[in-house]
Amino acid sequence: MIKEERNRKQSLALVLLVIATLCTVFLMTRDVQAAKAGFKTINGKTYYITASGAKQKGWLTLKGKKYYFNKKTGVQLKGWQKDSKGRNIRYFTKGKGVMATGFLKSGTVTRYFRPSNGKLVRGWLTLKGKKYYFTSGTGAMVKGWQTTAKKEKRYFKSNGQMLTGWFTDSKGYTRYFNTSTGIMYTGLKTVDGNIYYFSKTSGVRYQKGFGKVGSKRYYFSTTDGKAQTGWLSLDGNSYYFGTTGVMYVNTTASIGGKTYAFDSNGVASEKQDSGKDDNDSSITFTWYDEKRGRNFTIMKELKSHPGVADGTKSDLDILAAVCEAEAGDQGIAGMKAVALCLLNRTLDKEFPSSVRYVLYQGTTFPQYSVVTNNQLLKRLNGQFIDRASAYEAAQQALDSFNAYVLNGTPRTVSGIKAKDFNYKYFMMTSAFWKQPLNFKKVVYETYKDHTFFVDWV
Repeated sequence: MIKEERNRKQSLALVLLVIATLCTVFLMTRDVQAAKAGFKTINGKTYYITASGAKQKGWLTLKGKKYYFNKKTGVQLKGWQKDSKGRNIRYFTKGKGVMATGFLKSGTVTRYFRPSNGKLVRGWLTLKGKKYYFTSGTGAMVKGWQTTAKKEKRYFKSNGQMLTGWFTDSKGYTRYFNTSTGIMYTGLKTVDGNIYYFSKTSGVRYQKGFGKVGSKRYYFSTTDGKAQTGWLSLDGNSYYFGTTGVMYVNTTASIGGKTYAFDSNGVASEKQDSGKDDNDSSITFTWYDEKRGRNFTIMKELKSHPGVADGTKSDLDILAAVCEAEAGDQGIAGMKAVALCLLNRTLDKEFPSSVRYVLYQGTTFPQYSVVTNNQLLKRLNGQFIDRASAYEAAQQALDSFNAYVLNGTPRTVSGIKAKDFNYKYFMMTSAFWKQPLNFKKVVYETYKDHTFFVDWV
């Protein structure tokens, strides 16, 4: 009995010893394997050994940094990674093989790699509102002057940022670069509502007073280069410059209710009022359109109607007044069509470039009867039948016209078939058929009581 008990205890002790030995071997094996995890160089090639003792293949992220290992051999990639076409797409440092992100300078060349995937950037890049450009081949960041295929210029600073807006260099020369494209301005340009002239070769802003662009004369401020508009008094003489900065020369013009003669140098002298206007008429006056470079005969109602000559009434106000006076009984579409006819004329060199002068253009009689029959005057004095509809029609016409001028968007009017409303004339349909027109050639369309047509043929 005692002997059997002793044998049982010896057997139990042996079992416990075996278990302890196995545990020790397991733990030692695990520690040995754990010790192998990490980078290891074999025959000049670098690998990453995982905790299981296997070679890492593909992507590996450690402490926020990315590495890449060949999917077949497990060899760590260092230097350039190429795509299927042999182009460089990523860069891994030659030392530790870390994937490059952000800006990386190598010698005199700077490149940029996207932080999200490490890919090399080629072409345009915008960072924190600043634009950069990288060549299509090597991905090198461009610096200094760059010329496009259209011979336009941009400038990139030493840090690669593209210049935009105003820039004055160390020599005091001022240039302007388009705020979206970075293209340097040359020639006559408008910036923030002001007109400037920039050298066509260097882009430097002109600010030396009187200057000539083509056949037209201007005056550019000697301090900030802005083109003069309106009156200028200089050295005892008076000059006048239109809204586009062009100086009045060799002409007579009515300004602020007074008539002035401008000599070949642009010097103004006031003409005495003889009771008639400068074209010797009691019902019209001559207005010089600087954009067209010619005179137009204008009905004197332009001066007497409230807010028209002095600009108090906007183009919207004037269009609302005339479209209701002419077509107030034809709905918003009919009134919009009338307003568009006037606006379309401003694109034709045979008519004034300003819609208010188009409206008041005339000789013995006005082109629009409402100018002299008090119907226009009533609206200008606020006596509308349906003010809201008149202004809605005028605004629609302005929006449609501006979209056409800026983007080529077709001018459309509800109820009118024309895909692009390019009509410049309208009249009552009954009167239209009495006109000396070639009705086989004239392009026209009738809407309610009005017929609209493109030109006299």
